[in-house]
Order: sequence, then structure tokens, then C-alpha cells
Amino acid sequence: MSSYQYKLRKLQKEIKEIGIRKKKKRFKPNQKIMIDFINGVTKFAQFKIRESKILLYKGDDKKGFKHILQRHYNTNKGNLSTMDILNISDIIERGIRLSNRGVSNLCIVSNGDKAIIVFNHLGLTKRSIL
Repeated sequence: MSSYQYKLRKLQKEIKEIGIRKKKKRFKPNQKIMIDFINGVTKFAQFKIRESKILLYKGDDKKGFKHILQRHYNTNKGNLSTMDILNISDIIERGIRLSNRGVSNLCIVSNGDKAIIVFNHLGLTKRSIL
């Protein structure tokens, strides 16, 4: 089992446990998008943030969700938690706001670690995370 598959299964298990603990509370719409993507229901996660359409693809070892999971999920290099992954649209939105102000795409995740979001601009209103 590859590192990606192992971490994906771990993430799926943790999301299921969070869902059980939430009981009456439901996941937010962007969290549901991520859950569907993580569980393989959709081929990519698509968010609408302000005027932009953001697409998160599986990618590979160097970009996309596979890279995020392998390199930043529960590791020493940017320890993203399960909730950080589910709320990745919030992280992306903060990165877009900073980028629009002339700052590099550096943003802070909830646990205080830094994450860099790199965008491949696909026109004015569509961005893809690499």
C-alpha cells in the first residue's frame, strides 16, 4: 500500500468518525464537496470562491491533492489535520485574498503552520490548484 493510499484511508476513517461525533450538526457545503472528492464520488473538488471557480484535482507527487496528503497531512512538513483538509476552501480563500493584495500565496492554517497554495491560472475566473 502506497503512502497516498494509506493516508487516504486514514483520512476517510477520521472523517467517518467526525461525522458520527457531529450527530445533529451537518457538514458545511464546501466540506461535503471535499468529502465526496476524498471518497471518490467526484473526480475533483470544485469550489466557488468570490468570482473564481477553484478546482482541486488528485494530481501527483508534486501537485494536487495527492501531494497535499502525502507531504502535509500529519507530517513534520506542515501538519494539516483532518479538519484542515475538510476546510481547505477556507485556506484557499485566504491565499487568494493575500495574492490579490500583492502578497505571495502564503497563508496560515488553523494550527498555525504555514501552507503555500500555488495556482495555475486558467482564465480570469477559474483556478486550478497544482
